[in-house]
Amino acid sequence: MPHLRHGHVQDHGQGLNDQVPFAILLLRVVFRVLRTRPAVLLPLLHFETSSMRTPLLLPALLTLTTAVAQPTLDPSCAPAAGSSYTFVLADLLNLSGQGAGQVWDATGAFITGNDAVDFVALGSSVAGASFPTADVVQTAAGNETFIDVASDGLYTIGSYNPNLPITSVYTNAYQFLQFPCTLGTTWTDTYGGSYTFSGITYLQTGSGTYEATGYGTLQLPWGNLDNVLRIDGSETYSESGNGNSYVYNSTFSYYYKPGIGIYVARNIDASAELNGVPQGTQQLFLFLDQNSIGINERSAMTIGLEAFPNPAQDQLTLLFTAEGSLSLDVMDGEGRVVLRRSLERSGAGLFREQLDVSGLSAGLYTALVSGTDGQLGMTRFLVQR
Repeated sequence: MPHLRHGHVQDHGQGLNDQVPFAILLLRVVFRVLRTRPAVLLPLLHFETSSMRTPLLLPALLTLTTAVAQPTLDPSCAPAAGSSYTFVLADLLNLSGQGAGQVWDATGAFITGNDAVDFVALGSSVAGASFPTADVVQTAAGNETFIDVASDGLYTIGSYNPNLPITSVYTNAYQFLQFPCTLGTTWTDTYGGSYTFSGITYLQTGSGTYEATGYGTLQLPWGNLDNVLRIDGSETYSESGNGNSYVYNSTFSYYYKPGIGIYVARNIDASAELNGVPQGTQQLFLFLDQNSIGINERSAMTIGLEAFPNPAQDQLTLLFTAEGSLSLDVMDGEGRVVLRRSLERSGAGLFREQLDVSGLSAGLYTALVSGTDGQLGMTRFLVQR
């Protein structure tokens, strides 16, 4: 995901001295794939990529019964193995507006390119053996970022760059999304890790502050997305080793829609320094392409579907608004169907279906309700042990 070419990069004529390994630059490519940070000389990626309280019934009912309910981010927003997304890259936009009922107009985005992001199962990754606790792996251009889906949010626990190769392990995981998250939610995070290159250990540290500041409609060049939650934040990330230091500062806004396993858009304004010398800036807006898997699926959902408690241990209740002949499929993180049953509902209203999940292994699952007339509903839930 070579984002630097889409930003405003300043060349100060500063080359690297002989003490700076390419590792300190190339690791930027693996470290964050979905939240982008610029390396000094090379394009870099930033992963956007996990104890959430049991949601109350009333918020769940409100989510199901009204299209303008306040969005709440929960494990349904976790990325699932097998998902693929295409992002459209554009110049930075000024999208002002905080609070309830906002309309963010990004229809005038000046498009400069696109990038692809894929999520795979741990067993399909190259470096999965180094991260046995990861629930899903994000890949881009061969680089891998390992994600832990927990009840209180999403965490990056490490990354792998096949070019050197370099494996970065976080001893203090990076929480990039908190569950539950709704308007007014705030959190802070400090994280750290290290990697080794040519026998030299490089330390990674970072800190950030985050706040959900608004919700409403995001207007994109291809159409509108309702029930979008905006999260504003700032981060400082640094690497140090062998007498050198690299610092990356960023401010950003992320836009999430419940049920989609990645943010739907983001603005980022960032700058970098190497040994105290400015290395350039990056200003970027990107959003999901209309044809991305997940956007199309979610846009086609005509059945309101919620799961609680989420996470679950033994019993799970599905709430949905649909009638007629329906089928329910529950799939694990590998896409395998672990539960299937037929549902019959008559008359309009809110229905519930009780599931025994005591026999399921810990992990992230997808529930899909479909009707013979083409109705669809989907949600994700977490099983804890």
